[in-house]
Amino acid sequence: MLPSAPPVSEVAGSASDDTVEADDRLIPSERLVRLAPTTRESLRSTLAAYLSLIPGRWRFIPLVWLLVTLRHAPVWVIPLLIKHTLDAAIARPDEAWSQLWWMVAATVVMALGNILVTLPQQLLVSRQRRDLTAGLRRALMRRLHRLTFAFHDRSQAGALTNKFVMDMTRLEGFQGWLIESVLLQGTAIVMVLGITAYVSPGLLPVLALLVPINLLLVRAFWRRIKESSEHYRQAESGFLAYLSEAISGVRVTRAHAVEEFTEQRIGKAAGAVAAAGYRLDFHNALFGSSAWATGVMMHMVVLGTGIWMLIAGRIPPGDVWLLTAYYAVLSGALGSIINGLTNVASAHDAIRSLSELFAHEHHEHYDGKASVSTVRGDIAFSGVHFTYVGNERHSLHGLDLTIAAGSRVALVGASGSGKSTTASLLLGFYEPTAGTVTIDGHDLRTIDLRSVRRHVGVVSQDVVLFKDTILGNISWGDPVPDLAKAEAAALRANADSFIRQLSDGYHTVLGDRGTGLSGGQRQRLAIARALYRDPKLLILDEATSALDPESERLVQEALDELMHGRTTVIIAHRLSTVRNADRIVVLEDGRAVESGTFQELMGLGGAFSRLAAGQVF
Repeated sequence: MLPSAPPVSEVAGSASDDTVEADDRLIPSERLVRLAPTTRESLRSTLAAYLSLIPGRWRFIPLVWLLVTLRHAPVWVIPLLIKHTLDAAIARPDEAWSQLWWMVAATVVMALGNILVTLPQQLLVSRQRRDLTAGLRRALMRRLHRLTFAFHDRSQAGALTNKFVMDMTRLEGFQGWLIESVLLQGTAIVMVLGITAYVSPGLLPVLALLVPINLLLVRAFWRRIKESSEHYRQAESGFLAYLSEAISGVRVTRAHAVEEFTEQRIGKAAGAVAAAGYRLDFHNALFGSSAWATGVMMHMVVLGTGIWMLIAGRIPPGDVWLLTAYYAVLSGALGSIINGLTNVASAHDAIRSLSELFAHEHHEHYDGKASVSTVRGDIAFSGVHFTYVGNERHSLHGLDLTIAAGSRVALVGASGSGKSTTASLLLGFYEPTAGTVTIDGHDLRTIDLRSVRRHVGVVSQDVVLFKDTILGNISWGDPVPDLAKAEAAALRANADSFIRQLSDGYHTVLGDRGTGLSGGQRQRLAIARALYRDPKLLILDEATSALDPESERLVQEALDELMHGRTTVIIAHRLSTVRNADRIVVLEDGRAVESGTFQELMGLGGAFSRLAAGQVF
């Protein structure tokens, strides 16, 4: 019978579990789950989805609008000044120079004012855009850390990286379009039409006709542009996934002389991106040329109408100038908004891409679960069945296993017997299909797994080292690395001597995945990392299976030091690794078929003795 469970603290789901902090603002995850816009109403729903991400930032929009209005006021004010100057010069030639100087003085004042407001306006917009992007990236990483390994097993690193890079770039482009085109040019359209209605109402219908014509043009091309943008995003995501694999597997590629195969694979993916890009560019070019041709024809209509009205005596000469100038402003504003609609299509795809991640159902739930404050290390698997997604065969089939706190238990068995799966379930990476896994009497499904993992150390055959210093790798996760503590851990892991021989000792920056270090050195750094954490529970997953005898000896000495006084689960392929275990458990087809000490199992002459004779663990 297991001892009484150590205390747990009940922690209700808090904002920190469901939100990500971006400066002093929070981006709730539930907003991100509902980001995906509908296909039919992509423009409106994309805008609504994007604005829902900035609930605390709405206050900056009026200020940005004011600064944008002041910055671009000369665009619609100067044509009005020229109109009045022209009309005054024709009506009163003797006052022409006086009117001209007033116009020049006003233009200079507006130019100086433009300089004063441009910098704060652009810095404010930049700050909001960068903060939102940083917040979304933190939210993405937080979400990835909550998604189960059922998700990660089927995901490609390149596709996930694309969400952090390309999708964010698309959203930044969308925000730039909102500020520089919709807000700025929308204000210009309203001001131009308003001033025209006030100064020369007869010109308003001619200018206003531009708006519905351009809307019809957008409606004709929007669907094709949106679909092409989606195909381009998918092709680009696929290319990045292949590229990530090719870069990470470059040693395997060159070791097997299959460079040509990899290059063809990457080339094919690059070709798919190019083809999708050609299609997108074609629709954009067709749209742009159609818009230009429409603009030229409308310009002739507007100019001809103005001249006709002047000849008919319905407007003064200055109004012809105002009509021509405001047509340029209005067509430019509409063109800027319309040409930027490709940003809406891109943002539509980016938001849908992000929402797929945030809406994914395979994620760990922490809300309302108990948080374990200490771990002794009593482990129990009770009738555990487990099947990987997409695999009909049981990896574990009614596994019953108990491990006492402080003991060393080795799991052995042929490949596919369930050893690594057992370790994954113990870490809570997967939930059992049936049965329970408990630590200190707590069912892992009922407690906050993060609180358990803080007391766990893992050393595996495939050591992961980060592009950081030796000190940073040993103290990984510690915001304030303790050099003395890291040195002590490295000394106990038989790593201190080789570390001090490196160019910068503990401050040496490692290459990707520890390039430049031997397998034994990487293993000893992983052991030092575990010792630095001082875990109560250790999982050693084939930690010495790929080492030469001398490296194995050094690593085994370090492991003996690491295992002292800790509950240890050993997954081993070498006889030397399990010989000193307190108990050895033999797995076959996901079941525990034998259990005992090394001497006891060898004496039985059963499954373990056969494995030992063939060194097939």
